[in-house]
Amino acid sequence: MSRSSKLFIGVLSFLPIILLVVLFVVIISMFPTFIEWDRNEPAPQQVFSFVVPVVVLGFGMAILSIGLLVFFIMHLLRHKAMDSTERIIWILVFLFAGIVGYPIYWYMRVWKDNL
Repeated sequence: MSRSSKLFIGVLSFLPIILLVVLFVVIISMFPTFIEWDRNEPAPQQVFSFVVPVVVLGFGMAILSIGLLVFFIMHLLRHKAMDSTERIIWILVFLFAGIVGYPIYWYMRVWKDNL
């Protein structure tokens, strides 16, 4: 794999964590508006305009996370230097640690790999 491909995969592996932080910031920034809505009922268009960014960010993060999961599992299954126990451990890391495991695997097995 070329260096630019490794860097691209690295950026993609950190992107779900960044999107999660952005999603939390967007939701927290909506709190004052939610408190205002408690006093007087908002128009449906106003509610829709607040829900769309959250849904788009969540959907993008989900699609990216699933794509990275598939890519990294395929990568570790093709990696001949790993034994089966390590492969199983990495799959469990991906399943239970989720988006936190992607940058760790990228750094340890994609970036440092000299194959």
